[in-house]
Amino acid sequence: MPLFSRRKPTPGGGRGVPADEPGTFSVPEPIFEAVAEPEPVEVSDGPVEVDAEASGPRDPNAPPVPDGSPAPPLTSPPAVEPGSASEPTGEDLEAATARFRRPGSPGRQKRASPSARRARRAARSKAARSKAAVVVPKAVEAEEAAPGRSDVTAPGASASRPTRTGGSAFSPPMLLLAVVAVTLLAALLAVVYRPGEGAWAVVAALVVVGLVQLVLVFASIVVIRRRARRLGVLALVLLLVVNPVTAMTVGGLVFDRSGDQSAAGGAREEDHDPIWDTYPGSAYVDAKETLDGPSYEAFVDRSETILADIRTALTAEFGFEWVERQPAESELDHNGYGGDSMLYEYAAPVWQTTTTVRTFDEKSRVVEIIRGVLLRSGIANLYLQNAPSSWREPGELTEQYGGETLDTQALWDLHTYGAITSAGSFSASIVDLTLDSAGTVEKDRQFDVTSGMALEGIELHLDAYALLKEADRADFLAALEPYADLDKPK
Repeated sequence: MPLFSRRKPTPGGGRGVPADEPGTFSVPEPIFEAVAEPEPVEVSDGPVEVDAEASGPRDPNAPPVPDGSPAPPLTSPPAVEPGSASEPTGEDLEAATARFRRPGSPGRQKRASPSARRARRAARSKAARSKAAVVVPKAVEAEEAAPGRSDVTAPGASASRPTRTGGSAFSPPMLLLAVVAVTLLAALLAVVYRPGEGAWAVVAALVVVGLVQLVLVFASIVVIRRRARRLGVLALVLLLVVNPVTAMTVGGLVFDRSGDQSAAGGAREEDHDPIWDTYPGSAYVDAKETLDGPSYEAFVDRSETILADIRTALTAEFGFEWVERQPAESELDHNGYGGDSMLYEYAAPVWQTTTTVRTFDEKSRVVEIIRGVLLRSGIANLYLQNAPSSWREPGELTEQYGGETLDTQALWDLHTYGAITSAGSFSASIVDLTLDSAGTVEKDRQFDVTSGMALEGIELHLDAYALLKEADRADFLAALEPYADLDKPK
């Protein structure tokens, strides 16, 4: 490229024109690299090699010479023989180009010998090493001072090491944060954990937490070995103390403690005001229904009448003989809030025939007779529980009643709700074990046999609860007064 040009150099093709200089006149940078401190240059006695670019043809685009001297021709200068008297010296070349240099520029420097360049390079390397030694951490100095370790630097290469970027793979603060998070999760699982049904999901979560904690244990050991001992030891202690095994143990203890409390206090009732512990009525029957319905004595008399009418009608049709298998039972009823009420529960005597019916028509006739007696007594909702229906699961009818259809079933079960009172019920059973091919019905009736019942026959049951005796009516009304303006707990 010519020494002087108004054209901007291409990128990477030399130094650019400073932005603060006028664009009408462009002066290139010195060809040779300028150094910070000028050093003495050895001048040899031999011939000086002149750069071809420095003595090349004049650039036609260069500005005119200020003193008005004509520009030198573009022809190449004549070759100079070594040792010739007309050979230009370095001072001549320096003086010839002085007027075209940028102010403050040291001008063209003479090339130094290879030994001088090596000396300057060694000096710069020594200065770089001394500056890097100031910022190197003590840990790195200890590693460099360790015996048996020496850095071999190639000639002319810099002895400073590159600075590491980024933190450690196991940052102690981040590790401690992860350990605390996993520890809190394990503690939460300890509270949620309950042995039994549905606990498998919590156990699976505890296993995952255990695996994560195992990884964090190894990370803690690495952090301890890297001289972050306090954080590493704290993380390790947290992992060892709050771990899945501890979580499962704590969860089991909480479950056992709650189970013991419920066992000691019986069936736990819903939270309510303690005033309801002495409620005189029933939580399941409104007090007005109890007062408007039949009394305890009226229910007993009416239940005896209904059962007697059924026995009479069936005997007239089939000639049955009846036996009182269980006597009547009566006891004080609970109020449903953890205390006793002023009401009573009554179960009428259980009657059973000494023989049974075997055919489908006979069983159907027994059902019609019982339904007719109940209708005359004001009880209309008699249902056949063993009738096939869509909500039954396959095999359920066979397991409970001995068959899937009425003609193959060994047990017919009749039931009605609201018998005489809203809290009363009536039930009747027809048992024919000749159809019990699977033996399930006979197996279920073994408990009834131990209580005095026979394996086969027709049974009649009638009972009720929340019955008020006539003698307790006045006291019952007085005991209800504190609850007149209160709503029952749910």
